[in-house]
Amino acid sequence: MMRRWTKKFSEKVPKISVVVSVYNKPREVEMVLEGYLRQSVLKNDPQAFELILADDGSNSDIESLCHRFSEDAPFPFTFLWQKDQGWGKPRMLNWAIHEARAERIVFTDGDCIPHSRFIESHIESSEEGSVLCGRRVDLMQKITPTLSIHDVRSGLFDSRLWLSGTILRDDVDFGTQGFYLPKPITNLIYGFTRKPTLLGSNFSIYKKHLVDLNGFDESFTVPGIGEDTDMQRRFELAGLKINWITYRAIQFHLWHKLTSVGETAHKIFEDLKAAKNTRAVKGLKEFLASSKLPSE
Repeated sequence: MMRRWTKKFSEKVPKISVVVSVYNKPREVEMVLEGYLRQSVLKNDPQAFELILADDGSNSDIESLCHRFSEDAPFPFTFLWQKDQGWGKPRMLNWAIHEARAERIVFTDGDCIPHSRFIESHIESSEEGSVLCGRRVDLMQKITPTLSIHDVRSGLFDSRLWLSGTILRDDVDFGTQGFYLPKPITNLIYGFTRKPTLLGSNFSIYKKHLVDLNGFDESFTVPGIGEDTDMQRRFELAGLKINWITYRAIQFHLWHKLTSVGETAHKIFEDLKAAKNTRAVKGLKEFLASSKLPSE
């Protein structure tokens, strides 16, 4: 079973499509969605981006939340849902690729609150043949329950003073990655930084490149590698350049228990790596061929 609906549709093509992957956690999702209402690009263009929420089988709480949110959001909002049949994130991401109307797509998760200049940073650095790779600040277990949607609305996550305090109190990991820096400074930093590594919750790429590579590989039936590590492997084999946008495309990751990457995921990855494939074995093409997509 699959469901789809869109609110605030516009004939105008957005500059970028934002794909947010979710599975339950309505409190976290609400905070994340609120972060997209504070994006800097909305000041000059209320429809600079569209938001696509890709729901891998959550209960009805998430859809109800999305209905309420979409009524007030100025940008187009599309909700995609499939029945919970185990790990289905790659399938939902392929569906989101198909639905995306912008030339470029940014992928993120429903527990990552965006900095107000998150989308601006992905847009301003975009270029064909490249993958933009940001990072995130990890909020620790002791601070995550104290945060609320009101903190997002107030702009707390843009505050250097607040961030400095969390670093001093050891309330975060990778806290320095939360400081927004001017582009000339970040360009200098990148010159001394290790090779970029893809993070599934913070990267963007032109849609046409994803189509050429057949999207995400649904061969991964368990979490941990198929959304980023395998994608980076195939991007590099295809000759795409992976560029840092750390300290600019910033997000704050709400704490949860770590998802372990088991032997099954590693085995799938090693088999695909040995095959040296650039196109997904079971990807976008196969998804579209096997799925009866719902209309509005």
